[in-house]
Amino acid sequence: MASEDYKIGVYVCECGPNIAEAVDIDRVLATISANPKVAVVKRHKLLCSNDGKDFLGKDIVDEGLTHVVVAACSPKDHEATFASVCESAGINPYLYKIINIREHCAWIIKDKEAATDKAIRYIEAGVSRVIYQSPLEQLELDSVPDVLVIGGGIAGVEAALSLASPERKVYIVEKSGSLGGGAAELAGLMPHQGTSVDIIREKIKAAQENENIEVLLESEVTQALGFFGNFEITVEKAGGESLDLVAGAIIVATGFANYDPSQNERWSCGKLDNVRLAQDIEKTAAAGELKLADGRSPNSVAMVHCVGRDEVGYCSAVCCNYLHRISSYVIDKQPDIKIHHLYRDLCLPNRNDQAFVEQLKDRGVNFVRAGDISISGGNNSNITINYSSASGDNGSLDVDMAVLAPAMLPGADTDKISDMLDLPLDNAGFFEEEHMLLAPVNTAVDGVFIVGCAQGPKDIPDSIVQAQSAAGAILSRLVPGQKLHPEVKVSEVIESLCTGCQTCVAVCSYGAAGYDENKRISVINEAICRGCGNCVGSCPSGAARAKHFTEKQLYQEVIEVM
Repeated sequence: MASEDYKIGVYVCECGPNIAEAVDIDRVLATISANPKVAVVKRHKLLCSNDGKDFLGKDIVDEGLTHVVVAACSPKDHEATFASVCESAGINPYLYKIINIREHCAWIIKDKEAATDKAIRYIEAGVSRVIYQSPLEQLELDSVPDVLVIGGGIAGVEAALSLASPERKVYIVEKSGSLGGGAAELAGLMPHQGTSVDIIREKIKAAQENENIEVLLESEVTQALGFFGNFEITVEKAGGESLDLVAGAIIVATGFANYDPSQNERWSCGKLDNVRLAQDIEKTAAAGELKLADGRSPNSVAMVHCVGRDEVGYCSAVCCNYLHRISSYVIDKQPDIKIHHLYRDLCLPNRNDQAFVEQLKDRGVNFVRAGDISISGGNNSNITINYSSASGDNGSLDVDMAVLAPAMLPGADTDKISDMLDLPLDNAGFFEEEHMLLAPVNTAVDGVFIVGCAQGPKDIPDSIVQAQSAAGAILSRLVPGQKLHPEVKVSEVIESLCTGCQTCVAVCSYGAAGYDENKRISVINEAICRGCGNCVGSCPSGAARAKHFTEKQLYQEVIEVM
């Protein structure tokens, strides 16, 4: 590019004392001023301040600059700040480059001369690169504010209630004949969990009566195509009727399934009538006395924790409290009954869980740390539970009834939904979040969120919080009447170089790369692309390229640094 085609201004920020005391800015200015590619070199005490931004914007206009390099702090802090100043001053924000001489030079190099030398090399690299940067334009896309919720359990219901409004319709697609999922079957919750079964039932009723929520029972989502702001969805309703919907975001709240203890003979589940699953006796324990298969009241019950934990390879986290609550129901109705808890490790994640356990102990509940549990006996006789104790000795208990708490598994439709939405699964088979801490309800697909037990085992309060989190993320981005602004620094495919091998399609984490059957080449959907560069790095022919990160731009930058 000829020098008459550009006019570059370099601005060095002192960042108060952070850069000024560690880097010889006078030498930086003198050296950069000698570069024939640079027209203007200036400094400022704090460019990110209002005074600094006004100075930068005015100088861009007064000097008639075409490109800008700012030597300052981390791009994470102020790249967007100075890009906005450039745009306001009439320069395309992609004709500007920020150089980090604070974290990369001033803060890590004690020798001032060495820090200055490095700062100069970095700024020279930015100058060489910015010449080859091209103006990019921000796309604006129309969006649909409506939301699809797959799954009508408590997480799905909470998300729908948080989102529904006169300007936003929410569709709940539930494959069963009723809302509420597993939560609707519960007789109660732990006293300290902050909600109750009555509140859950009220939420379900509110969702059913909300005119901005459409509940589709005995229905399944069979297809979902598109991107954040514009998903085209097909729902198959009961009787084979098909319904087409358009939504801006999707929340997956498909819940969980239970491990089947009958798969392992040691639990005797399905063989002995008085070996019962915890969820089967939930309502019985809360509404009245427990009864054995022959109608008698049991004198002793064993609550068996961690059923299936070895098989699935993880702790389900909520089973301990579930059995503790059932024990409390049983003692309320039958205070003379003897209850034993056989556990490997008690999972008590909440602040008041330990106190609840201590209350059970005070009421006569026996807790036994046990491993290698097996159950045997006859249908009309006592059940014998054999186990190894914490000390390694073998022990046994004779009880009238055994109650099993099975592990929680991914929902039955997880694999099918994963394939349909292109969502990754974790090692346990649950939907995987984008980031455990920073984006716990987001997925790799922009606009698709996971909540509740679809993301992993959790209790009802945590499921409700996750639903509210996903709703908040949608409310902040999918605003009725506002345009969407997708990523600008996306990938592109040079048609003349593409061989149609579809490697980019295979490695794209966001479903942005597709294959054009007519042209027999790969294509990039810029509305979905997040600019991660997977396709660029894997393309064998070099046809896939990243805007704003071209080979020429990167080469010019690196060669100056070296």
